[in-house]
Amino acid sequence: MKWPLIAYFLIGTVVIVIAGALAIPFVYESQTLWYKLGSDKTVLRAGQLVGLLALASLLIQILLGARGSLLQETFGVVALMAWHKANGILLCCLAVLHVVLVLVPEGLANLPLGTKNWPEMVGGVLLLVIFSQAISSLFRQQIGFIYKQWRTVHRTLGYVALCLAAVHVLFVADSFAQGVPRRALLAILVTVFVVVLAVKFAPFMGKLRDKR
Repeated sequence: MKWPLIAYFLIGTVVIVIAGALAIPFVYESQTLWYKLGSDKTVLRAGQLVGLLALASLLIQILLGARGSLLQETFGVVALMAWHKANGILLCCLAVLHVVLVLVPEGLANLPLGTKNWPEMVGGVLLLVIFSQAISSLFRQQIGFIYKQWRTVHRTLGYVALCLAAVHVLFVADSFAQGVPRRALLAILVTVFVVVLAVKFAPFMGKLRDKR
């Protein structure tokens, strides 16, 4: 299948954004890495990289789920639905791997619990939301969810997951405490939010134009 030029532009943009995100733990190294040596530092940095990949996967998942007219016309509904399912599984795997890699250097006995570690606890809630989303999607019929009800809950939890991810990333690591990474992440989040709103309100605006 030959894609139009806009498809390569969109894919290229995603690749560039992900590459920029993966450079953050190296260019804006968090203080937690300063006190790690050897394999512990390598594993923790890998955990940060996987976490950023999970965030990128979540952002892509939201856009794939919104299925705006541009994406539908460029790639087709069938492809978008297939990618949405595959990316959801990838997101769940990345989220679990991120938690494992981050906890290994600290030791499972030192779980970040309590009000002092609230950003980490937000991440824990986020993991549960992502995991429940994946399980309910893969086994919806076996569980007995009615499609319309499941879709409403699924979309709502998707937006909840994005909000939790934003809070977790912005406050859990000092790499995003200020400067370019923080501003870039906020800009991307606002862009995704605006795109989703535009997709959701497009039919309503079309009906208004038809009545004039």
